[in-house]
This record gives sequence, structure tokens and C-alpha cells, in this order.
Amino acid sequence: MLTNIVIGCLAAAMAATAVLGAIAIRTRWMVPWLRRSTLRPVLWGYASLAGSAGMGLWSFGMMADRADVYGLAGLILLITNAVLSFLATRPGRVTTP
Repeated sequence: MLTNIVIGCLAAAMAATAVLGAIAIRTRWMVPWLRRSTLRPVLWGYASLAGSAGMGLWSFGMMADRADVYGLAGLILLITNAVLSFLATRPGRVTTP
């Protein structure tokens, strides 16, 4: 019973994060508390989509027969999320004329 509640809350959080990531990619709009620290909203959107997919695969892998394959794919996407989120907060290259 408690497992189903946790999985449901996790699915709702993943869906909300995926929607916010898609909005950031499409319109460059971000939630107010991330606007100051995130310099590249499109890259942050891709990071949040990768994180949502990674958490979904990892959660599905814990319930499926092939936990090792799904768990590893989810872990790779979560690491991709961390790298892209870090890069989204860093300034881009400065070009000098």
C-alpha cells in the first residue's frame, strides 16, 4: 500500500518536472526561483527531461524483471541530468572580436 503511494507521488513529480522542462525548451520560461541562477533555460529543460526519464526508468526497473538494465539506463540519464544542470548554470563561452 505504501509502495503504491510513493510510486504515485514519484510519478506526479516526474510528470511535473517533464512539463516544466518542455516549457523551458519551448518558451525559455522557468520557475521564478530558478531564473536567477540558471543562465541557459533550454539546456536546463533538456536536463529536467533527462532527469524525469531517468527517474521513471529507475522506478520501473525496480519493479520489472530486468532491474539491472532499466536501473542502469535510469542511472545514466540521472547522471546526464546532473551534468546538463551544472552546465545550464555556467556562463557560455566568451568570444572576443
